[in-house]
Amino acid sequence: ENLAFTRWLEMLQNGVELDTSGCRKLHELWQQSDIGWRRWDSLSDGVQAEITRLYSARRHDWSGLWSRKDVSAWWEQLCENPLSERTYPFDLLQVLPSRLDVEINGFNGKLMTGIPTAYDWYLARYGTKWPMGYELNVSSCGDDFIQIDFDTPWSPPDAAVMEELSRRYNCVIEHWYAEQGCDFCGYARYVNGETDVYITDELEWGEADPDDEDSFPDVTGPEWIINNVAHFGG
Repeated sequence: ENLAFTRWLEMLQNGVELDTSGCRKLHELWQQSDIGWRRWDSLSDGVQAEITRLYSARRHDWSGLWSRKDVSAWWEQLCENPLSERTYPFDLLQVLPSRLDVEINGFNGKLMTGIPTAYDWYLARYGTKWPMGYELNVSSCGDDFIQIDFDTPWSPPDAAVMEELSRRYNCVIEHWYAEQGCDFCGYARYVNGETDVYITDELEWGEADPDDEDSFPDVTGPEWIINNVAHFGG
């Protein structure tokens, strides 16, 4: 029995969180298991076939949406362990960790019974289906503040994310957001890890130009959201 790999599987079954300590322990067990020495050509035909089947179904989740890497090259890459650490702008997984089983199960799931899809997990934990900030821009900063604009798909980050940021950095966070496609907006204020204010509302609209069939009404309110967001979403 490969005790290191057995312990790795136990951590998987227990839904280990991918925080710093969890990732470090998982990596140590991976190295101790010596699976990294099992090169593709050393695997039996049956094992290669099963890995190929799994990889073909999960390639987008495990290697990136645009990956076209051959399964043997992917396996050799895992063995060589050359990948450097990476993150994304306003990476919410660095604020609240995900879980190993969720990440292996993938965005659309259907691999592991009883484990949520990453889509469902991300919505429940982070408030948005892709837990990162798009088009992030530092629009202003000073000695004691920083102002950033970013987009998330369809919905704002969950309050738990902003609370953790406020707690971690012992700061006040003010968050304005708007989504004109779904007709909502909001404002929240977080102080030292606690929600101090939380307001949601519908957007207010002007009139479309009756002489221009391609015109679209402008957002005119609520007053408190105007000039506090870079744009009003999709």
